[in-house]
Amino acid sequence: MPESRAADQWRPAILTAVGTAVLSVLIAGAAASSTAVAGSTADLVRSAIRTWLVSVGATLTAGEQRLDLVPIGATIVVIVLVLVLTRLCLRSPVADPGAFGAMTGGVAGVLAGICSAATTTDATSTSFVRAAFGAFVVVGLPAAWGASRQAGVAWLGLAPRWVPVADGAVTGVIGLLGGATVLTFVMLVLHLDRASDLWATLDPGGPVLLGVLCLLALPTLVLWTASVLLGPGFTLGPDTSVDLAGSSLGAVPGFPPLAALPDPGPFGGWVVVLTLIPLAAGVAAGLVAHTRMPAKESTWGRAAGDGALAGAVAGAVIGLLVETARGGMGPGLLQSAGPPAWQSLLVAVPLLAAGGALGAIGAHYRSSRDRASS
Repeated sequence: MPESRAADQWRPAILTAVGTAVLSVLIAGAAASSTAVAGSTADLVRSAIRTWLVSVGATLTAGEQRLDLVPIGATIVVIVLVLVLTRLCLRSPVADPGAFGAMTGGVAGVLAGICSAATTTDATSTSFVRAAFGAFVVVGLPAAWGASRQAGVAWLGLAPRWVPVADGAVTGVIGLLGGATVLTFVMLVLHLDRASDLWATLDPGGPVLLGVLCLLALPTLVLWTASVLLGPGFTLGPDTSVDLAGSSLGAVPGFPPLAALPDPGPFGGWVVVLTLIPLAAGVAAGLVAHTRMPAKESTWGRAAGDGALAGAVAGAVIGLLVETARGGMGPGLLQSAGPPAWQSLLVAVPLLAAGGALGAIGAHYRSSRDRASS
């Protein structure tokens, strides 16, 4: 890369990374100050910085308590900030969006590592490695994506041969997470009275902050629901678990979004319909992968292979996302929460791959029949 071109990319990369960190810390600081938790300005700043580090994936350790579940809602806020700042800081399209993303993520990773070391005390610390790596990924990937969109480059310059697979994989991810989102909101609506009672019990002095926390918790609930649809389900503390067989409820923290938990007991036969959602997402991935494939390149073998690959990639993405939604969330009942380790990934990849192959084969059969009859 020419020196002048590299310099042109470094400037917006640094501005994007630093701006994202500063804005994230300011938002977290404003939220922390409204709770009057921090005892001094220094404590407030440390709390805000740690909140940013946790939002990008760092583990927070306070005494014997660990917070290693990634708050996906807060992570989404960081990603949105990155996308907005990338658009504002890039005055012209860059030649290599991937390199720009790596630069931006690298700067963010260095900042996160420094902040992790600077905010470590005898009582509270954050994981240096997870902070640096998490910031690199959470900031770098959306920066690269935003730069590629501005440059008009599809899929970060992915070879045209694999673009249909990528399109299909995104469709599969959206399909399964969309189904999980709908189911989560249906459960919240069905238990709205319970959620209202929990809200009233908390008697928030700052209802806006509590409302924001509830909204930020919803993406994690959606990922838990996705794990239920895949089969492994999730646990919340030692006595509460939900999977496709049924729900077992013990003591549950009084947090309004948890009102979406189903009533205890085995589920009815209708639950079989829910098991079709992941398969349907895989079928949709295969259909899109075949539809985006050039007609002259479409064969039975390629249709099945690309459809299965699109479904497998979608399953891998969903499995990894679900994996971030497990771990410790705090003391007591929140010491262990979320899906069992790696099980959703092991189920999602083959299940969506099978659905993808079926969808692509079906689409190829239909297109072949239409061509033969015309």
